[in-house]
Amino acid sequence: MSSLFLSNVPYNCEEAELLHWIEMRGFAVDSVRIVRDMVAGVSPGFGYVALRDNDLDAQAIKELNGQSLKGRVVEVKKDWRKSAKRMQ
Repeated sequence: MSSLFLSNVPYNCEEAELLHWIEMRGFAVDSVRIVRDMVAGVSPGFGYVALRDNDLDAQAIKELNGQSLKGRVVEVKKDWRKSAKRMQ
């Protein structure tokens, strides 16, 4: 599984909307998680997406990064948490 970090996700975006946005571009998604404040339930505007195919992360970043979702330009990067664990 390949994991991506998405920032500038619209605050009112739901996981199902983000999933649909990615799958409409041809990428199979294993899971989507938009981070939310536990008390207020509000998103700070970022989340994580796990793609089913490890070999498509670079292509997904290229195709998704800079695209608009609900009027906001989303930034897509490789999930830094995954690479940090490998370095330890």
